[in-house]
Amino acid sequence: MKHLFALGLLTILTISLPAQKTGKIFWHEDFSTGQLPAGWSTKALNDSAVNWIITDQPYPGSWGHTRQAPPIASSSRGYHLQFAPGVIVNKNSRKWHTAGQYPDAFIQTSAINCKSKKSVVLRFQQKFYWNRRYVSEKSGLFVGVSNDGHSWVEYDVRQDIGPRQESLNPMEIELNITRTAARQKTVYLRFYWKGLYHWYWMIDDIRLSEAFESDIQAYDLISHPETGNSFTNHDMMTFRIINLSAKKLTRDFKCYLQIDQRQPLEVVVPASRRTPISIIDTVQVSFRPVDLTDYGIHQIRFYSALPGDLRTSNDTLTKTLYSGAYSLGDVTGFQPGDQEFTFSCHNARLKIRFLREDIYRVQMAYDGHFTNPAGNDLVIHTPDAPVLVKERDQGDYYLFQTRQLALRVYKHPLRLAQYRPDNKTLVWQETNGLTYGKETVQYIKRGKNEYFYGGGMQNGRFSHRGQTIKLTIDYNWEDGGNPNPAPFFMSNKGWGAFRNTYAPGYYSFKDTVRLVHKEARFDSYFFTGSSLKDILGDYTDLTGKPFLMPRWALSMGDANCYNRGAKSKAKTIGSTRSGFSGTTPDVIWLIADEYIKHKMPRGWILPNDGYGCGYTKLDSVVKELHKRGFMTGLWTESGVDKIAYEVGTLGSRLCKLDVAWVGNGYKFAIDGVKDAYEGIENNSEARGFVWSVCGWAGTQRHSVVWTGDQSGSWDYIRWHIPTVIGSGLSAQNCATGDVDGIFGGSDSTYVRDLQWKCFTPAFMTMSGWATNNKNGIKDKQPWLFGEPFTSINRKYLQLKQRLTPYMYTLCAEANFTGVPAVRALVLEYPDDPVALGTKTQYQFLLGKDLLVAPVYTPSDERDSIYFPAGTWIDYWDGTRYEGNTWLKKYNAPLDKLPLFVRSGAIIPMYQPMYYDWERPTDTLTLDIYPDGHSIYDLYEDDGLTREHRQGIYAFTRFEVSVADDDPNVAVITIYPAKGDFKGRLKERIYLIRLHSPENGRIISATTGKVSTDIKTTIRVKTDL
Repeated sequence: MKHLFALGLLTILTISLPAQKTGKIFWHEDFSTGQLPAGWSTKALNDSAVNWIITDQPYPGSWGHTRQAPPIASSSRGYHLQFAPGVIVNKNSRKWHTAGQYPDAFIQTSAINCKSKKSVVLRFQQKFYWNRRYVSEKSGLFVGVSNDGHSWVEYDVRQDIGPRQESLNPMEIELNITRTAARQKTVYLRFYWKGLYHWYWMIDDIRLSEAFESDIQAYDLISHPETGNSFTNHDMMTFRIINLSAKKLTRDFKCYLQIDQRQPLEVVVPASRRTPISIIDTVQVSFRPVDLTDYGIHQIRFYSALPGDLRTSNDTLTKTLYSGAYSLGDVTGFQPGDQEFTFSCHNARLKIRFLREDIYRVQMAYDGHFTNPAGNDLVIHTPDAPVLVKERDQGDYYLFQTRQLALRVYKHPLRLAQYRPDNKTLVWQETNGLTYGKETVQYIKRGKNEYFYGGGMQNGRFSHRGQTIKLTIDYNWEDGGNPNPAPFFMSNKGWGAFRNTYAPGYYSFKDTVRLVHKEARFDSYFFTGSSLKDILGDYTDLTGKPFLMPRWALSMGDANCYNRGAKSKAKTIGSTRSGFSGTTPDVIWLIADEYIKHKMPRGWILPNDGYGCGYTKLDSVVKELHKRGFMTGLWTESGVDKIAYEVGTLGSRLCKLDVAWVGNGYKFAIDGVKDAYEGIENNSEARGFVWSVCGWAGTQRHSVVWTGDQSGSWDYIRWHIPTVIGSGLSAQNCATGDVDGIFGGSDSTYVRDLQWKCFTPAFMTMSGWATNNKNGIKDKQPWLFGEPFTSINRKYLQLKQRLTPYMYTLCAEANFTGVPAVRALVLEYPDDPVALGTKTQYQFLLGKDLLVAPVYTPSDERDSIYFPAGTWIDYWDGTRYEGNTWLKKYNAPLDKLPLFVRSGAIIPMYQPMYYDWERPTDTLTLDIYPDGHSIYDLYEDDGLTREHRQGIYAFTRFEVSVADDDPNVAVITIYPAKGDFKGRLKERIYLIRLHSPENGRIISATTGKVSTDIKTTIRVKTDL
């Protein structure tokens, strides 16, 4: 390495750079055939049984830790090199570590002729993820170059990406291998996984090209780290540049440094024939000391100006340098307004805007320039009505009051505290002011008995007091992961907050609540309400209400690839594929007809999986599946470019987006979901219905979110219960996991998982990698395990179908209010201390009337069921339980889901049917549990189109009360429908099933056909 320490002069620079040219590629491989290229070889060391494969599949997940990852998003897409030791290593790592063995393996090219090349550059695209556990001293992901096949020059290409850190997808690598490869007749490349156990490495689009005749790369900054700087008034910055030219550099050239908006600094890099800069030589370039104490963050731009440089894309290095946590400090200025107020803290600015009397927005810009990188992606509705805000200077603080809150802004230092409108009752307060740097952190004092909820889908969790939740992409789809996070939370003390950002972060709800996002700005909306339901309403007023799915979407879905035979000529080497080798139409006899044969209720089918599977004759498949009671959807890996044709011409009505939809900070996923949703709606009269993973705030307005790919087990059931509950507390009304996972599973776990998921809005069985269950069943349909499991599954699917009007009404309520169908007990019983924390995390309410306590152990008993206030009635035998009590041991054989009904409930049910449009809904059962005075409002619309968004729907009210003249008579009043829609029934038969509070007997009555536009009253004796 050469060193240059030159004092830069302050100057203004304007230069003209030559047009960029590309290097000439003389060899490449993109694996498009799906076959190992001729002459290539693979070798697995230490008998690890893990080797390189060529595949178009995602990384399928580790044994016991199903962390799936999408295929590399390389330029050519499709097939790629993949090494995936994590698939089998977990269960062997300790044994192998003791023996000193690793799943080392390499793949090597055939000989490449570089004899005529005076320079050689290797480029390829990669994606990897690794873990430090049990690593060897010489571990790494190495690219080897050899001109004889024996002596190798190796490069570790992890590029400082540490353990458990996601690499870019794709990550472009460039190595100048001239010294080893130039002028050589035989050159070999080797990709070598060495000394690591986990998890995977994907490689694609390998290219060799000649170097540019003249090419300098601005390589890195070596004088300052990215974070944790202590800036001074005498900081000297030093950079490295590399000569990537095909020749030595023999003439001086200049480099420049621009800091923030200051004038650039200039330095001359000396080179001559006597002291040239040789090929791949590295030179250090230092600039004169500068004062960096004015801000806690600096934008650095370093660039070279080599005359005749043929590649300008690598001439510039831009970096953001962060100090440690910089505090805003004292208020140094204040600018009042009507609804917007701005504070100065030296160079920083903090702005507060009141959007409603119960919602305000706080923004901080460290340099005084407010930004909004999320644009209108996340907040889609901004209230613009006038808000009366009273502002007063109280000495130590400024006070801002509306009719619903009082906000204090303290001056020394600047920090916030919110009170009730009386300015006496504390709601929340910062312990110290905001700090910024690489992360911006808000510090809030946790209240006594204060509990926190939200954060989106946090696997295995819903109540976060004392815990830390992550808001980031980590592909951990197990218990403790966060596949669909949202930067939103709410407190049982009547407030909540939403950070308007795509930046990842984490929230720690310890004694001091720390709200952290990895960005040098702060942008948060704060909500005030009397209940958690109010806060959910406020949050979804801004970010959008949960979507209302078509009614058929409440029925179970079925997904797999049924077009593998169409790809039979390009079989994947070592692929993890499973399934059948037919084509798309085979799904009709293979799956659809089997649902009919086994008398199973059904909803929809996804007949392809997107990963190279495709589809065949989809138009006829859609028609035939619809005849059999199925809607049809498609599963897309990473694009919806054909959705207009697929929806408008072929008739598909559902789109499932997979893990390759995840982009940096979730924006790619948000945009993808929106594109798919609008693709359905723009090409049909149907409502958008989309499934996705890796959602963010706002995903609730377009998509079902699911927990990712896991292995069916008892533990899987256990942690999915609080997962779905917690998702609802961020307005993710449709949250789910595949029935019994896509891996593993068993007859009993399938039954138990399906039972309780029948009491959630959306769910799906996903066939794919299930062959490792104890029965050897490779798919996930509800009849595959035989009796008694088939009959039990049918029973609950039939009940799910009958409960459609109850579930659909709850989903409409979510669409109106943001309050989910699946509810934590704390939503309905906020004053019950038992409901606040995790004591009730394995049970939930469906609406306010059904209490579900899933069985999640291999037992015929369910322990510790809690009944909140009121009376609760066993759905199966009528046993009554008083509230505020625990039921320790409940008899629950395999066919019995612990299910209880709130006394006073009115449950509307359809007549038995196998699919949504099989028969008219002109007969409706009212399952009534009388207790005093009860009211239920049934929501209905056409179930298919988007007309409900224009108010084209109807509510029908049912009222049950004790007769004034006889306490043993229940009076059931059916009111005329309010509203209308196409297809609304003008007449209906009501079947009454009244559960007597006296003796538990079921008393039946019927109305016969009655008009739905007139009031109908029925009197039923309850003491028969």
